[in-house]
Amino acid sequence: MFKRRNGFTLIELLVVIAIIAILIGLLLPAVQKVREAANRMSCSNNMKQMGLALHGYHDTYGKFPASWDYEPPLPPQRPTGVVSPWGVYILPYLEQDNIYKQYNFDAMATVAPNAALVQTPLKVFQCPSSPSRGKIYSFPFPANPGGLQGIPAGTLVASRSDYTAITGVRRWTELVAPTPAETDLQDIGQRHGVLRGVSQDPRVSALLAPQMGFADITDGTTNTFLVGELAGRPDVYNARRQIIAQGINPGAGWGDGFNGEHWPNGTSSDGNIVGSNVPDGPCLINCSNLQSRGMYSFHTTGANFLLTDGSVRFFAQSTSNRVIVFMITSQRGEIIPSQ
Repeated sequence: MFKRRNGFTLIELLVVIAIIAILIGLLLPAVQKVREAANRMSCSNNMKQMGLALHGYHDTYGKFPASWDYEPPLPPQRPTGVVSPWGVYILPYLEQDNIYKQYNFDAMATVAPNAALVQTPLKVFQCPSSPSRGKIYSFPFPANPGGLQGIPAGTLVASRSDYTAITGVRRWTELVAPTPAETDLQDIGQRHGVLRGVSQDPRVSALLAPQMGFADITDGTTNTFLVGELAGRPDVYNARRQIIAQGINPGAGWGDGFNGEHWPNGTSSDGNIVGSNVPDGPCLINCSNLQSRGMYSFHTTGANFLLTDGSVRFFAQSTSNRVIVFMITSQRGEIIPSQ
């Protein structure tokens, strides 16, 4: 009689391991796709909450908040100049009223109590696909940044955000590339978005833009962006999702006064640094996350945008520059090309 064999031979075991490895290799991409789809949906839901919050602010004040608000020194109440971002103004409409009530709008975010408040990680400002995840970062800035007088030099320590207000667009002629016959598409300087840098102080308010309400958005609320993804800051990422510089990219936090200063003007398609900067170019989505260069996400094929009507749409990297540029402006009257 033959002895009954218990267990597997080495060859059989290797075959089983090989089959399991093949199955894992087949299933892993599918699992990753499902996870990314869920992350993208969560990111979209974040932006929908922001849309509701921005609409709630408009319902209260009759206009949208500033992308950033600059107020010059006014001693003794306000000993230095201050800049406050849009993210702080919508906190009460994001169920963060406790933070809002403690925030001192007569002080910079580097000064107590603001310094501790802006370090609070808020999930609504975090895209799950991004590596930032609300991490705390440190960013030094000079005195009088951008020519805003009375703001002292300092170092902001804050929680990261993956989103930004979209304040306008630059390099119109290069991005739109109008032909001589397209007389209505020449650069006439009307390149502002909805959320704008403003001041309530009559000494400087005339030098900045006015706050916008629904009635001012003549391009239509379904044709105009409010907020978009700009993930990964303050590090600088290229088109291959590689970090090419660390800690030098401004406006990274929801409580950062310069989070709302974003004027996309396009970069090179690879998003790499040449010399000391990323070159200008035709790419507006997912090539570089530098401030005022383009939009950037860690989704595989595009980025989410919040429109003024409160809806959120995903725009592919291949979207025509004219579509993106025309949807940034709010009062120019362009006809959005079909995609």
